[in-house]
Amino acid sequence: MLKNLVYFGSPEFSAEILEKLVESRLVNVVGLVTTPDKPTGRRQTLTPSPVALLGEKYNLPVYKPQRLDEANLAHLKLLKPDLFLVVSFGKIIPQNWLGTPTLGTFNIHFSLLPKYRGALCISEAIKNQDAETGVTLMVMDALLDHGPIVDQQRVAINIRDDVATLTTKLTQAAVKILTDKLPEICAQNYASTPQDESLVSFTPSHKSLTHATAFIPWENIKLALSSENSQLSADLHALIRSLNPEPGAWTKIGDLEIKLLQTNLVDHKLILEQVQMAGKQPITWKQFLSGHPLPQ
Repeated sequence: MLKNLVYFGSPEFSAEILEKLVESRLVNVVGLVTTPDKPTGRRQTLTPSPVALLGEKYNLPVYKPQRLDEANLAHLKLLKPDLFLVVSFGKIIPQNWLGTPTLGTFNIHFSLLPKYRGALCISEAIKNQDAETGVTLMVMDALLDHGPIVDQQRVAINIRDDVATLTTKLTQAAVKILTDKLPEICAQNYASTPQDESLVSFTPSHKSLTHATAFIPWENIKLALSSENSQLSADLHALIRSLNPEPGAWTKIGDLEIKLLQTNLVDHKLILEQVQMAGKQPITWKQFLSGHPLPQ
């Protein structure tokens, strides 16, 4: 008999993992917990999370609690959950919730824990020019990304990866881990290993990633475009990729605000490949220069 699983998640990649889980029939997904609808777009229309939309597609019960209190937990207990699985939910889950399922609460985290505990684990790995990152399946406890590790899978970071492309790779790795390990968890036939606290690192808060903090001075970019300083070029290439696609790296040339959509490294020098001006379509850097000569 399949075990009952309640899934906690919100963003698009979490919905992709959920859909693979539903289709796999490794478990019986009996309900979803996601963040409340949020205003989006110019008209600030209340919009369900991608996980909520997927729940509607599969006719699954969807819960959008403002608070993770006893009253909302009582609804989940009626589903008789054996497992909770958390994949980028967006809220801190209290201890009394974690202890509710008979087999425990598990979490998918997009780093090789204990490295990069916190929300910005993907962008930090790119910014720091790591050669690899990975996915961790862990048992959740009350501390942030702290619980014992059930399994990990390593994922190489390509020199052209940004947050979007690396998230795709990590999502695929997460599906593989769950496919391999969920049967063992359901059978209570798995091992877990405590994290090495001497290797812990934390990412900045998600609130630190804003349009303002994604600004890169043009003088820095200009230097990397023409300099023999390979370290500066590599650092800026990594920084730009770590900020894309959201909130989006940008600079100002004179009074002109420009998004830096795509860069490359050629002979250890930074190359601008694709940019975008406000309200315009993306263009190549060569196209930009043809209509906007750079100030001397």
